[in-house]
Amino acid sequence: MANQVFEAVRTVMAVRQYDDKELPADVVRRVAEAAHLTASASNLQPWHFVVVRERDGLRKLGSMMRTGPYIAGAAAAVIVAYEKASRFGVSDSSRAVQSMILTAWGDGVGSNWTGFAGLDAVRQEFGLPDTYDVLAVVPLGYPQQKIIGKKKRKPFNEVVSAERFGTPLA
Repeated sequence: MANQVFEAVRTVMAVRQYDDKELPADVVRRVAEAAHLTASASNLQPWHFVVVRERDGLRKLGSMMRTGPYIAGAAAAVIVAYEKASRFGVSDSSRAVQSMILTAWGDGVGSNWTGFAGLDAVRQEFGLPDTYDVLAVVPLGYPQQKIIGKKKRKPFNEVVSAERFGTPLA
């Protein structure tokens, strides 16, 4: 029996070019729900997600993100913020980003992680309180080109060991 989650992990690729096609509301909702349902240390859920679908907001995000100007061409984007006071905020929010990316991919929607914390201008522009820090912006859209899940990875036994470092996992 195929494992759909593993298949998504195996094939997901970063997408930076999007078709000019709207995402169905249920797909956007499912991606946001995946973030909401992600496990969190002590179930504190020290995060907030802002879904941006309006073209002006997407263009604004694209102009603000040094690592993601292509957000301007996405169908939607999710601003991922965490409570600054939380010692688990970065790790919990990072897990939520991965949940969103994999859920989107399962619906044929491409995405990518852009930015990494310190996005104060984004926080201010989109109305998040100063008790939050923006960790990332995740653009969403149908890939402009067919994406082939061919990843460049180090050999498995270089990065995975059994019991002790350097012992190959059978």
